[in-house]
Amino acid sequence: MFEIRPSFQNYKYIIAFIFAIDEINKNPNILPNVTLGYHIYDSCNDVNRAIESVLNILSGAKASVPNYSCMDQYKLAGVIGDWSSQISMHIAQVLNLYGVSQISYGAPYAALTNRQLYTSFFHTLPSDHIQFLAVVKLLKHFGWTWIGVIASDDDYGDSQTQELILSAASHDICIEFIIKIPNDQENQIRNVFYEKAEILNNSTSQVVVLCGKASYSVKYFLELECNIQSKTFIMPVTWTVEKFLHRHKKPYHGSVLFTPPKKSIPRLKESLQNVTSANCTDDFLLEHILASCYNCLTSDSYFNRIYEDTFKVKLHKCNAIPDFWKNVKPFGTTYHVYKAVYALAHSLHNMETYLSRNAKGTFMKNLKLMQEFLRRVHFQDPTGEEVYFNERGDMGALYHIYSFGIHFNFELIFALIGRYNASSPDGKEFVFGGLPPIWKHGEVPVSTCSEDCPLGSRRMMKRGIHRCCFECVQCPEGEISNETDKDVCHKCSEEEWPNDHNQCVPKPIEFLSYGNDPVPLAVSIISVLLLVKTSAIFCVFIVFRETPLVKANNQNLSFILLVSIFLSFLCVFLFLGRPGPISCMFRQTSFGIIFSVAVSAILAKTIMVYMAFKATKPGNFWRKYIGVKISNSFVLLCSFIQVLISIIWLLTACPFPEMNTDLYADKIIIQCNEGSMLAFSILLGYMGLLAAVSFFVAFLARNLPDRYNEAKYITFSMLVFCSVWIVFIPAYMSVTGKNTVLVEIFAIIASNLGILVCIFTPKCYIILDYLNILNDVFGCTDIVSDLIYQLEHTYQDEGEKLSEYMRRLHKIIHQILLKKGLDPQRVDEVRAKQVLRGAQPLDPVTLLLGTHQDGGILKYPDLI
Repeated sequence: MFEIRPSFQNYKYIIAFIFAIDEINKNPNILPNVTLGYHIYDSCNDVNRAIESVLNILSGAKASVPNYSCMDQYKLAGVIGDWSSQISMHIAQVLNLYGVSQISYGAPYAALTNRQLYTSFFHTLPSDHIQFLAVVKLLKHFGWTWIGVIASDDDYGDSQTQELILSAASHDICIEFIIKIPNDQENQIRNVFYEKAEILNNSTSQVVVLCGKASYSVKYFLELECNIQSKTFIMPVTWTVEKFLHRHKKPYHGSVLFTPPKKSIPRLKESLQNVTSANCTDDFLLEHILASCYNCLTSDSYFNRIYEDTFKVKLHKCNAIPDFWKNVKPFGTTYHVYKAVYALAHSLHNMETYLSRNAKGTFMKNLKLMQEFLRRVHFQDPTGEEVYFNERGDMGALYHIYSFGIHFNFELIFALIGRYNASSPDGKEFVFGGLPPIWKHGEVPVSTCSEDCPLGSRRMMKRGIHRCCFECVQCPEGEISNETDKDVCHKCSEEEWPNDHNQCVPKPIEFLSYGNDPVPLAVSIISVLLLVKTSAIFCVFIVFRETPLVKANNQNLSFILLVSIFLSFLCVFLFLGRPGPISCMFRQTSFGIIFSVAVSAILAKTIMVYMAFKATKPGNFWRKYIGVKISNSFVLLCSFIQVLISIIWLLTACPFPEMNTDLYADKIIIQCNEGSMLAFSILLGYMGLLAAVSFFVAFLARNLPDRYNEAKYITFSMLVFCSVWIVFIPAYMSVTGKNTVLVEIFAIIASNLGILVCIFTPKCYIILDYLNILNDVFGCTDIVSDLIYQLEHTYQDEGEKLSEYMRRLHKIIHQILLKKGLDPQRVDEVRAKQVLRGAQPLDPVTLLLGTHQDGGILKYPDLI
């Protein structure tokens, strides 16, 4: 304690102790036929004095005799005390040897919860482990992560400091400094204080936690040596504020205090208020208290004289007890004394009931069983509170948290700002409410080493200093921090992307969409135009299917090729839009099969052209291989191989749609997974093989006679086709995302367009330019136009004699000659062209043309 004078506070503990025993003795429901007595000793905050008192209690004589009891009739039931943890621990070590139960009303020393060392020790307060865990959670609640510690330089100060360090480390709270204050006299420690005061005065932490005993040395250090006007102190249960702050109060304004729950005991309050000098004439302790606090004379004249000489005061006669007793507040530690007495009495009652029922004697002979019954005791005390001990030997961990300040008249003001219940679920231990906290500057103090990192950043520790001192760095790309002061940034899920590094938002989905991207719309328009062009060419070939030009180039293969080109342009739409299971499954295989049919048709046409010119001589070896069935069979065989490749691909590694989150960090690509790149490569490789063979064969046939020889056109078309797909391979491998689909679409359109332009455009030009040639030769009059149209559509009817057909033909030509009077030689040229376009395959004129070898223009008379 800070003074040698007795205090009213300690006197209330005695009154509560006696009051509880008297109340139990008067209660017929607790220990009937048993009267409880007591011995009261003052430890004077001295361990040696306390041990001596315990030995006196155990011996029961004026002189203590260890291991011997002089009490024949009375037996020791238990010990209540002490308030000090250090003294309680030494008392427990002695009582534990004899199996005597001890209940402390104010010793939260964590080591005392060791049930193997202190089996007979119980206490009504939670241990320091629970208390400093509550302190740390309070610090965390207010964001105080940078604190200082001031502790008494003794075992108890070290113990509490260690508990604080362990709890703080697990909650990311850093301790800037630890100052230990020795419990020596002022003149011996003044030099030591100066160095420690420099540490406190230069510190940046604004919150200081006090540990250990509230000694005079700590008080002197804080009030006389240090500048603590800006500091906020956290005081544990073991610090009695009224005593600690009995003089200098202002520096502690705005501090926080942990206290045990306070209870109102009405009958005890009345008992204290009834204390007077008249009914306490033999109470020398009360007289000394009145003398020390109110300078009242005592009944001991010798004491009065010594007291006046020592403290230089004049004692006077007091007619009544001062107002101290009239304003009794709810009890704190006083209630724990009261509760400890009741816990011991109920345990004795339960043990006596058990022994009497089992005929095992009385509790006087079985006091060592007391520990077991204390562990199991569970009752409701007169205030209505449930009383029991947990497995650690302490009672429920409940604290009241007060913020206190100094009123303008220098009186202490306490504001209950919250409660802490350790038995509540994690995260719900604190319940804040009631009065607002009292702070030094009207707002919550800030005690951090570094400012909190904002959203979207993380802490980066500085090397060699506390982890609470850090720098803030922005989260890396693709990571977020949605809370302030985070150690690490967190990656968003694969489907999300950071929004300003503090929130994960869904990634935008990208594919060849008609709604968001103009490229698919442009590709669709181009494909539709090419489809229309292919359809137009196909219609021209259908209309002029009977002409020698169409027939001479194998009209069946031409039709197959045109249909394949049409379907190739159509399959472009499988590559557009959101990829689905059906489109992914069939877009590559359908494109490969259609292209294989087209290239196979081209290859068949090339081979047939080459073989036709080689088979012009009668009896040639190649004649038997020229025919429609051979070409069709060749196309079917080559296409079947590609169909087989596609089926195997679909059965073994079928393509499927997937969401590619790895390609880009900020978006999701919806694409088709080809399933097997080997199968895709084989499909393209086989198509390339067909194209290469077609190009080679067409190149060999390029020098054959020009008339109706399309080898040159096939050569150019295959050159374009191969060039496109050779360029496609590196381009496809170098792009990513939807661009790979665009590259493939370009290759499909470009290669198809090359075939269409190189092979079919010249033929259409020859077919469609025929009428223009006739108009140029014969004029554009209506009569001549009609004759030309009649001449163009004059064919030999079925069953008609050749002579009759030739006569009709000659008549029309003669009419044209009469109208125009043109040069007969020019008419011969026009007639030759007409015959080539309109004559039936079995007409003698056509047969005659087929036997003409010099390639010159035949004269009309020869035709006739």
